[in-house]
Amino acid sequence: MSTFLSKLVPTSKSIQKEYTEKRQRLLYANDPAKTARVQAKMEELIARKNMGVGDWHAFYLSMHRALQESDLTVNFDAKKWFLQENNYATYSQMYERASSGGRMALKDDSLNPAMARAIVDDVVTLPEAWANGHPFSQRKRIYKALSMTGETGQAGARHAASGQNPAGKLVGDGANGYDTTNRKFKPKAKQVFAALNFGRRPHGSSTTYGFSHLVLRPSLKENAFYYPADTFFITKAATNSQAAFNIIGAVIEHAPHDMEDALWKSCVLGQTLADTNSVYELMEAHIFKTVKMDKDVKALVLSRQNQSSDPAYSDVEWKTIQDNALWWCARNKVKMLMASP
Repeated sequence: MSTFLSKLVPTSKSIQKEYTEKRQRLLYANDPAKTARVQAKMEELIARKNMGVGDWHAFYLSMHRALQESDLTVNFDAKKWFLQENNYATYSQMYERASSGGRMALKDDSLNPAMARAIVDDVVTLPEAWANGHPFSQRKRIYKALSMTGETGQAGARHAASGQNPAGKLVGDGANGYDTTNRKFKPKAKQVFAALNFGRRPHGSSTTYGFSHLVLRPSLKENAFYYPADTFFITKAATNSQAAFNIIGAVIEHAPHDMEDALWKSCVLGQTLADTNSVYELMEAHIFKTVKMDKDVKALVLSRQNQSSDPAYSDVEWKTIQDNALWWCARNKVKMLMASP
């Protein structure tokens, strides 16, 4: 529960805790209409898989339990992480990295146009009602701390697609970096991005971000939030696409067909899936907590494989990467594994 002091002077940690608790209460509330929508989606999937009528709830529970048991992972590029000695004690997210001296400089990168990324993150995490909440309410306090762009709901989804920010909270550009005019914004309170490796894929959840990956401790799954695809592609559902651990199977409601098929194969039929970089088979996970390397990482799975567009690691590079990874694992008491080819 939030304290009186945290209400007066909220910290990044207190905002993350309040956000997680409030969203969980809302998501876990009894909602017969949502149950009916999940049932309809499951029955459509069962019919499409030629399983007859079947007991939709039995199939749902099979999927739900398999998802809860899946590893929470973070894919990364081994060369970027370990060609030089890695001394990072925490896994920082992009908003934290872009913040310095009380200002933001969130820049475009090869995978994320900064403005669109910031809008999408606000749209899928912050309910529209919170933006319009009473100035002294908990929801408004959380909204102010987490909203970089001022965008929410369907309008925000359209603006993310068009690359515009009519809410006017962003200043700057993608090359030099965007800042926000919201001076209550707390970059460190934003989510850490991970993904659920429900398909038990050998190189983690998505090779888009690299063929090596971290396996996070199971306890982090309980307070994470889950989305049935890369959130760039499901913004129309806004926060309705979000699921929490105890109702994780409900992600099926907004899952695209590719995700449905992957969930059926892995969670119902028990198949191990091949590597993928499909945005529609990635189950994105958001963690509102500082991820500490020595406390929150269970294992590191290192791979020499890299993107086909990149030059192969030389023998010298690979030896350096392995040595630095071994040192990092020993320092943080993390198990090191080698990925299959």
